[in-house]
Amino acid sequence: MDAATENLSLLRMYIGPRNRFPLKLSTWLQQQSSALRIERATSIPKAWEEPAVLARKQGQLCMNLFYPALLLQLHHHVQGKEVTAPVSLHEQHAQSLRAAGANLAKAMLGVGLLALPKVTSLLGIGTTLIFLAFIAFLTYLSLHYCTVASSRTGIVHYSDVVRDQTGLFGQTLLDLSLIINGAGVLIIALIVIGDILVGSDGQGLLSPACGDRSTVLAVVTVVLIAPLVSVTRLQTLAGASVLGVAAIVGWSLLTLLLFIIAGTNDQLHHMAWWPSRKSKFVGHGFESAVQVIATLPVILVAFICQMSLQGVLRDLQYVRDRQVDKISSTALMITVISYAAIGIFSYGVFGKNVSPDVLQSFTVDALEPLLSQKVAQAAFVAVRLGFLISLLGTFPLQMTPLRDALWKLLFRQELRGPGLWLVTYLLLAGVLMAAAWIESIWEPLVLIGSTAGVLIALIFPGLLAIQTPELLTEPLGAHRWRQVGGVVLVFVGLVIGVFGLIRVFAFRDPFGEG
Repeated sequence: MDAATENLSLLRMYIGPRNRFPLKLSTWLQQQSSALRIERATSIPKAWEEPAVLARKQGQLCMNLFYPALLLQLHHHVQGKEVTAPVSLHEQHAQSLRAAGANLAKAMLGVGLLALPKVTSLLGIGTTLIFLAFIAFLTYLSLHYCTVASSRTGIVHYSDVVRDQTGLFGQTLLDLSLIINGAGVLIIALIVIGDILVGSDGQGLLSPACGDRSTVLAVVTVVLIAPLVSVTRLQTLAGASVLGVAAIVGWSLLTLLLFIIAGTNDQLHHMAWWPSRKSKFVGHGFESAVQVIATLPVILVAFICQMSLQGVLRDLQYVRDRQVDKISSTALMITVISYAAIGIFSYGVFGKNVSPDVLQSFTVDALEPLLSQKVAQAAFVAVRLGFLISLLGTFPLQMTPLRDALWKLLFRQELRGPGLWLVTYLLLAGVLMAAAWIESIWEPLVLIGSTAGVLIALIFPGLLAIQTPELLTEPLGAHRWRQVGGVVLVFVGLVIGVFGLIRVFAFRDPFGEG
C-alpha cells in the first residue's frame, strides 16, 4: 500500500468519509490519542499541531493530505516507530502552492485564446481590454467564493460543495455543465491539434506522407494524450503545466517582437479602439447589443477554471484562504496579460483580416514580409509547436472533472479503481470521434460559454456566495458584501447566457466579418 492510499484509509478510519474536518484540533488530538492508546497528546510534536490550530483559528482551508499525514504519524507512534516533526513541511507546502498556481493558469490558457485576436479586431482594443478586465474580475470573485464555501463546509469537490449548499438538483445541473464544458473543450482542442499537425493547403507541421487527419489524430490520442489523462493527481502535472504556460508566454513575446518589427518598417495595420460603425456591433439597435454581449461567452470560456481549482486544492496539504486568493490572482494576471498581448499584437500585425483561428494567420507567407524566409519558417514552427504543447497539457486538467462529473451524475459515488481507467478511455474515444465529425469551433465556443460556461463560472459560484453560512467571528459587512457579489455573479451569468443563445439562434455569426 503506497503512502497516499494509507493516508486515505487512515482518514476514513478515524474521521469518516464525509470529508469534514474537526473545528478544534486540540480536542480532536486528545480523542485520537485516547483511541490509539497514547497516554498523552503532548507526545505529538508541536510542529504538527501549531500550523493546523492556527489554520482553524484563522478560518483557513485545511486540505485532505494534512490530517491523514498527522494520523499516519499517530499510527506509526502506536507501531513503536519514532514520531518526528515534518521539517520539510513548509518547503513541500511552497512547492504545492507553485504547482497549484501553474495548473490553474494552464487551465485558463487554452483554446479560448485562439479567438481573441479576431474579437479584438471586431470590438476594438478598448472594448476588448474592458471585457478582459471585467471577466477576469468576475472570475476572481467566483474563485474566491468557491474557496470560502470549501473552507466553511470542509468539502473540497466543487460538485459536492454545490450539493451541500443548493441540493441535489443543483449538483445534477452542475455535473451536466461540467460534462458539456469538458467534452466540448476537449473536442475543440483535438480539432485544433489536427489543424496544427495536418492543417490545410500544406500549412501543417507534418507532411501528407504521415497520413490523413483522422490517422494523425488517432496516433496522437493513443501515444500522447492517453498517458496524460491517465494521471490521477494533478500535482504530478505541474511540470507539464509550467511548460504549457511558458509556451503561451513565449508566443506573447513573439507577437510583441513581430508588432515592433511591423511598426518599425511602417507595416503596422490600422487599429481601432472601438467597434466600427459599419459593423453589426454599432447602429443596429437590439442586434448590436446582442452581438457585443455575445462575445463575452467566448472570452468566458477562456477563463473557466473553477472545477480545476477544486482539483488542485485537493493536492495541497493545508492552505489559507488568502493564499488561494493569491494563487488565483497570479494565475489570472498571467492569463490576462497573455491574452491581451496576443490579441492586440496579432491585430496590429495581421489587421482586420486576422483569422478567427489566429493560428491560420501565422503562416510562412504572412510572416515573410516581416522576417526572412528561414526565420519566418522557424517562427511558424515555434508558434504551432508551442501551442500544441500547451493544448496537450489541457487534456488532463479537463478530463479529471469531466469523468468525475459523469460518474457522479450516473452513480452518485466517487470514481476509483478500474472503472476510472475505463471511463477515461471511453470518453477519450468519444472525443476523438466527435473531433472527426465537427468542423467549426466557433459556434461550439459561444454555445458552451452561454450554457455550461455561465453556470460553472458565474451562476453556481454566485449561489455559493449567497448560501454559504457566515462565521460568528465574521464581520456583518463582509457577509453582506459576499451576498451582493453573489447576486451580481448570478445576474451577469444569466444576461450573458441569454444574449449568447439569442446570438446563436437568431443572428449571423460576426466572426465572418472582415
